[in-house]
Amino acid sequence: MNDDFKILIIASHSGKGFVHIDKLLPGLVKLGYNITFYGWDRNKEFPKCFHKNGIEYKMIFTGWGFTNNWLVLALPLYFIKAFLELSKLRKGQFQAIMAIDFDSALPQSLASIFNKIPFIYNVRDNFSMRTTLPKSLKPIITRLDKIIMHKAKNIIVPDENRITSFNDNEKEKIHVIYNGAIEVFPLNQVSHNLPFTIYAMGYLMKTRGISLLLEAGNCLPDIRVLLAGVAHEIDLIARIKELPNIDYRGWLQPEDALRLCFESDIIFTFYDPISEINRKAASNKWFDAMMSRKPILVNEEVERSSWIIAHDIGYCCPYGNVEKLVQTIQHVRSNPKEAEQKGINGRKLYEKGYSWESSLEQIDKVIKNVILNL
Repeated sequence: MNDDFKILIIASHSGKGFVHIDKLLPGLVKLGYNITFYGWDRNKEFPKCFHKNGIEYKMIFTGWGFTNNWLVLALPLYFIKAFLELSKLRKGQFQAIMAIDFDSALPQSLASIFNKIPFIYNVRDNFSMRTTLPKSLKPIITRLDKIIMHKAKNIIVPDENRITSFNDNEKEKIHVIYNGAIEVFPLNQVSHNLPFTIYAMGYLMKTRGISLLLEAGNCLPDIRVLLAGVAHEIDLIARIKELPNIDYRGWLQPEDALRLCFESDIIFTFYDPISEINRKAASNKWFDAMMSRKPILVNEEVERSSWIIAHDIGYCCPYGNVEKLVQTIQHVRSNPKEAEQKGINGRKLYEKGYSWESSLEQIDKVIKNVILNL
């Protein structure tokens, strides 16, 4: 039984409002694992220690926010704090540790010298590809990433395009597990009297094209722009509040956010191509759209946009061009049968192995591979 297996998940956020973690933690509890989560409470929203839904939470670092210049100082402090907390652990206290991204995997790769606990490196965003990283640091980060991958027992990536040339030596450890969607159903009959609705969920940020979507919404006052998720940028929040056709629901439980897909006509998934990691996006929202039979709208600079077009499950337009975005929205609104067929195509693809149940089954196998082969 999995309830004999104690797993520690560590991430540089609170574990709330982050799509992968919102699905992963309860999913592992459902499989019977005993889960503890170490996090960084950036907005000082939570108690230092608390227990919820069968998960033990411990905020090992607090404050500093998400988007400010002080993070240059905060991140090294988080590294140190995470290293100290992980170093206190002893072999057998947890059967495995899953470190989410470089900023939590680096402390564990060093602390494993002391705690002797095997770890899984779960790569959501390749740290060395972020635009906020000074170019002079990129070779250092890349080298450290190689060390982490070498020390990790297994590595999870969300898409094949995250397997880069620098990690060729670790390919036998790498498991591509897609950001599959939870299967949900609308609680009530969806009204047919809703205006044309474009839906954006998850991380509501400028670098996710939300400011462009708001401008398009301003140009098309008779459509509804539906938003659900976490927004931290003050000027973006102000803009959301001032436009009359914006329906902002805030952060919702994953199942509730997914149910809003059924109220929409298309799912918006833009990524600012200025950063390499955004160009290599493998969005949770694509699979959410597929689950709910809705077409996807993605910017053409995203590498996997070609996959969306090839499978005829969505639409593309260039990033940063509000006029083209407005034209694309108008086209979708004017061609509902075409959009409906793209949604049907997506659902068929979802049923072939892109569900969260399929992804969770693969994660379970990765964890067991680590635990049972010690």
